[in-house]
Formats: sequence, structure tokens, C-alpha cells
Amino acid sequence: MNVAQFISGLLLIVLSAGLQFASRSRKSHAGQLSQAQTLNLQQAVQGRFYGKFQGSIIADQPLTAPYSARPAVAWSAHLERGTEQQDQDGSTTKWETVWSQSAGTPFRLKGAGELWFDERGGMPQLDAPSTFDQHIHDTTNPIIIPYLPSRGFLGRLSKPNFHAVETSFAPGGQAFFVGPVEAVNGFWVARRGEGKEYSVLTWKSEQQVRSHMSRAGTIWWILSLIAFAAGVLAIIISFN
Repeated sequence: MNVAQFISGLLLIVLSAGLQFASRSRKSHAGQLSQAQTLNLQQAVQGRFYGKFQGSIIADQPLTAPYSARPAVAWSAHLERGTEQQDQDGSTTKWETVWSQSAGTPFRLKGAGELWFDERGGMPQLDAPSTFDQHIHDTTNPIIIPYLPSRGFLGRLSKPNFHAVETSFAPGGQAFFVGPVEAVNGFWVARRGEGKEYSVLTWKSEQQVRSHMSRAGTIWWILSLIAFAAGVLAIIISFN
């Protein structure tokens, strides 16, 4: 028996199970989105509800995103440094995150009523649009100066390779939320999902979210079948 092939087959079958789980998770989220009621938060109703809400972002004290310098209610950014590594197949770039941070301020969505996003409910998953995505090779760029190598001879010769990424929600933009909401002291507040509840604030429309879920679920299901078939084949061959 070829032990290496047998182990490879088992790993492929395990990978297949993971992909199948991811596919089912996407389908479950799509089902929750389809069944979620469209919320009218102008109604003075108490309790906790699961639903969907579309609105315009409003903030009393917006932040400033670090790379784009745009006003934002929530942002996430990171800086990666790339180093060239040589192997048998040539050179490859290894990326290392040298800085990462996120921040947010209380804000609300104004649509059919108002929905607050703050510490009272715990922030849901945030899927913000890209506001900065840049590869930086200029040693004078202030973004990368703190992370450049020492100013020795080799440091001056080497060309820096950095990748700066930022995503953020801006005041005035449109956003779509699906998840639990609850009335707190007369205000409707978004809650973080509990258990397997799907909860997200995204810049995409409901139709885009639904389409992405369906496409991702189908792709992962197909990949799980391919991985399972390849794993079974590898195990059979290992005994020959």
C-alpha cells in the first residue's frame, strides 16, 4: 500500500466534508434571508425580531478612515509587507501583516424608521465596501515609512513591496441589514446573531447578497464532490 497516497485520499475526503459544511451554511443563511420579514421600525412594538432593513447611514460624530481620509462610521484597514522567497519553482512573494486595526462609532440606518448600531446590541458582521486598495513601492510614502528596513546600503537598494487595504461605511451611503433587532429604551437596536442566526450589515443590496450566497453555495458543493471523488480514487490507487 502506498501510505502517502492513502493519507492524501483521507485528507481530500476531510476537505470534502468541510466544503460540504460551508455549502450547507450558505444555503442556511440564504433560507434565513428569504424568510426574514421586512422591518417597519416606525411601529412602537416591543420585543426581539429577526428581519431585514434597508436605509441610509447617519452618524452624529463620524470618524476619519486612515488611508482614504474619508468620513466613516466604521472602518477596517491593514498593511501587508511582501518579501521575495526563492524555491525550486522560482521566486514567490510571502505576505506578512505588519499593521491591522478597525474602529467604529455609533450610527443608525434611516429608512422605515431608524435602526441603531452601537455597543447596546453588539456589532453584527460588517461587510463594508473597499475604499482603498493600493500596492506601494515608493519609499517616501508615509504609509509604509514606519515599516521600511533600516537605512543601510542594502535597505536603500531593496525595493519596498507593500499592500494597503481599507474598507469602510460612509455617512450618507446606503446599507442593507439582516439579523435580529430589539427595542431598547424606545430605540430599535441591531443585535449580533445568536447561535446560527445570520446577521450582517452590508453595502450590497438584498438581491446581490442572495445571488452571492447561491453562487458560493453551489461552487462549494461542486468542489466538495470533486474532492470526495479524488479522495476515494487516491485511496483505491494506494492499494494497487
